Amino acid sequence: MNTVKEIVLALLWAVTLWRLPAAVRVPRQRALWTAFASIAAASTLGEPGVVDHVDQLAGVHNLSTLGKNLLGIVGSAAILDFVVAIARPMALPRARRALTVLATVSMTAMSVLFALTPRPSEVSDFYQANVGSLAGTAYCMVFTGCLGIAMTVATWLFWAYSRHAGAAWLRTGLRLLGAGTAFGALYSLLRAALMLLGFLHPGVINAPATTVADAVENAAISLIIVGSSLPAVGVLWRSVRDWWALRRIQPLWAELTSAVPDIVLDARSRLTPRVRLHRTVIEIRDAVLVLSSYVPEHVRRQAEHTAGLSGVQGDRRTALSEAIWLRTACAAKLDGADIVSESERQATASATMALDFDAEVARLLILSEAYHSPAARTHAKEQA
Repeated sequence: MNTVKEIVLALLWAVTLWRLPAAVRVPRQRALWTAFASIAAASTLGEPGVVDHVDQLAGVHNLSTLGKNLLGIVGSAAILDFVVAIARPMALPRARRALTVLATVSMTAMSVLFALTPRPSEVSDFYQANVGSLAGTAYCMVFTGCLGIAMTVATWLFWAYSRHAGAAWLRTGLRLLGAGTAFGALYSLLRAALMLLGFLHPGVINAPATTVADAVENAAISLIIVGSSLPAVGVLWRSVRDWWALRRIQPLWAELTSAVPDIVLDARSRLTPRVRLHRTVIEIRDAVLVLSSYVPEHVRRQAEHTAGLSGVQGDRRTALSEAIWLRTACAAKLDGADIVSESERQATASATMALDFDAEVARLLILSEAYHSPAARTHAKEQA
């Protein structure tokens, strides 16, 4: 087995093992796991050492080829099942019935044609050895026909659904999956064309042509591996970013909620970083709204003046101004001060809050930095 095949096989088994826990927990992930497990097992059956062991143990020449191709049918059907489930969920029951019929008929026909194909000895390339054979050619046509249909439909569904995917990671992953299944359809076409050409014109097919077909097959598998993994990597990356953002705004949350503890929701230890970040942002917003009732308008104007003298500009200046009056408000609340009258404070305390969640997180990151800046601390000490 060459280096490319070794890498592809290692990646297949790695992805299969990686996706196993999700397949156990989430039913909709089982089709994709079945696809990878089938393709990984099929690729393993194509390894020379495994081929020799299986065929010798069974006492049937090239039985591993039949097993490899049958697993290929299972894998292609599972991929199509997966994409139908995400792109056309309402059509899934009907699609599964059609897939079951197609796969069953194809696998039965392949088994019969394999038995009818002369196999006087073990060969390294079953297709190349049976070029010109009627039964061997028919076997190949059934296999590539079933595979080609599944890969063509999957390509169409992946690309169609990718246009509606919101997240960039998911959209790119679906398009790579579509490219992988497109290469799978191309492999089916190439393999069928080579067998037909060899049947009609014996001696025309040579090793380089078979090498091209194998390269297309490896490209298809590689693209499917990358495409299926990319959305998961995107989710992981977003979780890391959410965790990091949460760590950075946590000190601000701790300061504000120490003054307004009653706005804190229940325990959050088992929540995902995304949900925890959402809750933290909401609680900071609620705390700001409560604390704004303890800040007269002249304190805000003084905070704006102090922020202007600091030399910072733009969003950082706005954040520093808010941080300064928030420190004043926290101190007033903790000292037991009464809320100021409506005439003494601004009518809307949430004017600076962003409607977009990611924009609001970015704003709070700047606010947290400003709140703990030397300028805000110095002003708080002067007012104490």
